[in-house]
Amino acid sequence: MAKQYKKLQNKLHPKAVKKEEPQYKPGKDYLLLIMIGITFILTFVGWEQFDNTNRAMYFLLTLSLTLTYLYRHGNFSEKIKAYVNAASLGSIGLAVALFLLNLYYQFFG
Repeated sequence: MAKQYKKLQNKLHPKAVKKEEPQYKPGKDYLLLIMIGITFILTFVGWEQFDNTNRAMYFLLTLSLTLTYLYRHGNFSEKIKAYVNAASLGSIGLAVALFLLNLYYQFFG
């Protein structure tokens, strides 16, 4: 009787089967790695010729690209991923602001 009752309960109220969504499989991101390498090399080679604004701009650009790579390939929790993404967007925003400031000083200042 108990078996029949369990079968009837399962038919009326089936247990919620948790369907796992397929995990996002990140690509290799070779272009991103190449860009990180290029900006790092440009920063290292041009360090003596750059002024402080250009140094900070290239450093922030390299940092942003590296954080983007970590966001895509790091095995972090969702909360940490949100912080990494925010830091990446913040550093690219600061790099763009420094670029615009550098343009202003070069052509209008």
